[in-house]
Formats: sequence, C-alpha cells, structure tokens
Amino acid sequence: MAVWQVFLKLLLTSGIAQVVAWVLPIEPRTKKTALSTLKNGCQSNRRALLTSAFTTSAAAFSVLSFPNHAAAATRAVGSGEIACREAGDCLQKGEWDGAVGWNWGGKDRCDASDPQCGPDGKLRGEIVGKSVPPEISQITCVAVIRIDVGREESGVLRLGFYGKDAPASVEQLASFLSEGLETLASNGNRLGSTSIPVSLTCGGVIDTIVPGSVVDFGVPSQTFAYGRSRGMSRVDNFVVQPRPKATATAGDKSVRSHDAAGLVSVSLKGLGYGGTGFESDDEAFESSFLITADAVPSLDKTRRVVGQVLDASSMAFLERLASLPTKRGIRGVIPGQTSGPPLLKTVVREVAVSRVTDPSLSS
Repeated sequence: MAVWQVFLKLLLTSGIAQVVAWVLPIEPRTKKTALSTLKNGCQSNRRALLTSAFTTSAAAFSVLSFPNHAAAATRAVGSGEIACREAGDCLQKGEWDGAVGWNWGGKDRCDASDPQCGPDGKLRGEIVGKSVPPEISQITCVAVIRIDVGREESGVLRLGFYGKDAPASVEQLASFLSEGLETLASNGNRLGSTSIPVSLTCGGVIDTIVPGSVVDFGVPSQTFAYGRSRGMSRVDNFVVQPRPKATATAGDKSVRSHDAAGLVSVSLKGLGYGGTGFESDDEAFESSFLITADAVPSLDKTRRVVGQVLDASSMAFLERLASLPTKRGIRGVIPGQTSGPPLLKTVVREVAVSRVTDPSLSS
C-alpha cells in the first residue's frame, strides 16, 4: 500500500481533505491495508512516514488548479484597494488593505516623517491651517506647548484658556500643564512611599489622533512616567494621583459649542474623566484634554470648551498633528476606524504657562 494513500485516508477520516479525495479517491478495498501500513510505519520509522506523507500530499494538492492573479497585478500589495473602496465592499471581498484605507505596498506608501504624508499613506498638498477661532470669552491664561515630531520636526501650540467662564476647569488644566495637578489628600499616611503631581511635562504625549478631527493629550501611566523620569526600570511604593472630585467643575459654564477647529476641550467632570471611565487612577489622565481640528459638535454632550488656539502658526501645526499617520492596530480593518496614537514618536518637549492680567495681551 502506497504511503500517499495512507496519508489521504487519514485526512478523510478527520474530515479535512474532501477536495483531495475527489481528485485522488481511495478504493474501499484498501482500508485494511492502509491502517496496517500506518501501524507498522509508526512502529518502524515514524519520521520517514511523516516526511514521505507530507511530500506526497504537496504533490496531490498541486493537481488542483488555481487562477493566476500574478500576471494581472500591477503592484504586489494593495491592488484591490481603489476598486473596493469605490464600491464600498472591501470587507465583503476580504480586501483588508482597502478596508484599512492604507496603501500597504512599500512603493506606494509615503514616508511617515514627510510633513506632507497623510494619514492614508498618500502624499497630500501643502498643509494649510484653518482659521483661528474668534475669541468669545475672556482669556485669563496662556500656555505654550512645544512638541517634537519624529527626529527632526518640532512645532509650537499657543493656547488661551477661558478662566472667567470656566475657572475650575482652567485651574485644573493650568496646573496639569505646569507644576502638576495634585489630588491626594494631604492628611494621608504615605510613610515610605513616593508621590509626585501628575503633569503633561512628565510623560505627556499625544495619546490619540482622530485624523482631521481631534488631537488628544495626556499621561498614559503616572507610574511609568515617574519611573522613566528617574531612569528606573522598576517602580515600587509609588502612589498615583487619583481623579479629582467629579463635582469640582460643576459650576463652570459651557460658553461655546465644539463648532470649529482650534478649540481646547475637557470632560464636563474635569481632568481624569476623559476616557471610558473604567481606567485605573494610574491611567486616569491618559486623555486629559483635546484640541479640535475641525467642527465636532457631538462632543458637546460630554465635554466643555475651555480655551482655544491663539494664532495662525499654531493652527498650521495643529493641522499637521491632526494629519499624522496613526497606529491603528486591529481597529484598522473596520471601515472608518482610523484613530490611534501617532505612528511617529511624538513627545511633549516643554510647556510654559502664564497668567494674563490684561486681556488685550492674549492676542
């Protein structure tokens, strides 16, 4: 009894190779001999049997014919993207590159470090910032945030905060951007432990980008940020800052909708409540505040506008940040899910905060 017949009989009994059975059927009279050969083969030389079986099975599958798509392909990867995206059926056809919206072929994808490389992997025209939003509330505090993008690019965001209408929210945000926000009870027993205020200047990053929509800032992990700032691979006895009381900002006003690009927004409950609500205290400030890159009125239900971008150069840099390629992960196979952390290393390098005594000085 040939070894290939033994292998095919095994596949048939496990229900795996019905197609192969159609190509190379085994006659019923060979059943007893096949089982006997398998038993003898396992006892005498199992490795030889398996090697011969797999070699023969490869030859058997080669009998099946498959269409040759290689000759018609114009590029190695991503050839179905344009057609399925136009038809809107990428997932149905299994065209994952089209569903993700990315030209995965190396020759088709732009360099992420190129300032003109868009979130879809294609080169775009010159980046032009949208108009600076009009000031409709008194600005009492100004923050200047310097951000490094990749190894060679750096830019500045100049923000103004509405301290008169949202004093509690602005006070939290100003502290978070400067000396740090401290929410631990001062009378707590922390003997032998370490704690520092949570601040964007210590471990702060752009946590999430929704291309063309919002840029989200925060500290993903207070413990990790502390350890990295001290050069520690392991952090023990570190006490994180918990969320502030959710009622601390209840008296603040919502003076405008999220109806334009360049608006600074925080949760209605204040800092520490910008995520899903299920984060631990260590990760509570992962999504601390965001800046809109376009009108997003749906944010009005859960967030409050507490400030804005102040000048045209900051708006141009905001447009650049909002168009950075992102790490999408498994969410990328779902149409429309393009958000994620920036693909390039993006670091908050320094922050300066100043109080405004004369409102005319903010502009």
